Amino acid sequence: MSVLMECFCSPFHELKLLFKEAYQLSRTRFQNKLHFYTPGVTHYDMPFHQATSPYRFPGISITGRKCWLHCEHCKGRLLESMIPAPTPEKLLKVATMVKTTGGIGCLISGGSLMGGGVPLKKFVSTMKRIRQEMGLKIVVHTGLINQPTAEELADVGIDAAMIDVIGSDETISSVYHLDRSVEDFSSVLTVLEENSIPIVPHIVVGIHYGRLLGERRAVEMLSRHDPAALVIVAFTPLADTPMEHASVPTPVDIARVVLASRLSMPHIPIALGCARPRGAHKARIDALAIRAGVNGLAYPSIQAYNLAKRLKLDIEFHEECCSLLWKEPSLVERGHMPIPLSR
Repeated sequence: MSVLMECFCSPFHELKLLFKEAYQLSRTRFQNKLHFYTPGVTHYDMPFHQATSPYRFPGISITGRKCWLHCEHCKGRLLESMIPAPTPEKLLKVATMVKTTGGIGCLISGGSLMGGGVPLKKFVSTMKRIRQEMGLKIVVHTGLINQPTAEELADVGIDAAMIDVIGSDETISSVYHLDRSVEDFSSVLTVLEENSIPIVPHIVVGIHYGRLLGERRAVEMLSRHDPAALVIVAFTPLADTPMEHASVPTPVDIARVVLASRLSMPHIPIALGCARPRGAHKARIDALAIRAGVNGLAYPSIQAYNLAKRLKLDIEFHEECCSLLWKEPSLVERGHMPIPLSR
């Protein structure tokens, strides 16, 4: 049975040895460190760490509240927490505010056009000024980017390109309302790679109405590419969307994706991103992800912190986007030696 089949299809109680293998693999490939990320997008005040500045590493929407796709899980709601900057002048103003308030970078995102891309082109020259004149780190949510825009972003020297990788044509159509295919996402990864842009793809576990559908194919696809890092997040229902009453993916489902990713891409740093359910659900997710060998977590629960201490992991906090974990000195192993997907 292939590693991916084992991770996704075996009963949870039979995965104990795979968890042990994944954890040891992470410790062997990388240093004995666990990186915690608190970029300031969410107010974070714990006994062991506080991150309360909203401008430390904010999300900025270059389309304001507007999105053309109206995806079933979002309907533009995710843009509401971002700072609107619908013109290059406004983007420069927001970046200046970030710099003057002690921020270190920003995520540049926005709503998607009907073809799945974010309208980045007219903002590229401003990004270059932000990068060169202010020295801010820039992470860009590209969506399904084309070759000319990828070339321009490469010239900017962005720190990471983020893109949701979807492994189901049905999900692409019914949830994202896109007339595209899984292979289109693979092709975009190739475009970014050919332009030497650090890619940090995201797998959204449970994005198909809370259940697993294309996650295994997404992991398999990514194992054929060379991302700088991988971020795994989980579907969380939003009010006033068609999926507001959908079930969240279980901690075990999320752990299966983390486990499969770690074992099939042992040389790639992996983070558990900020988008995931809260409360007791989050505590269980965090614990399983650490035992499955993640290298970083965004906004860790107190249970994650305590587990890391018990495991004697060296904890480092960073007030920036977790997509930048690939730049950490302890995570530069990058041996380019993926293990076989079958044994």
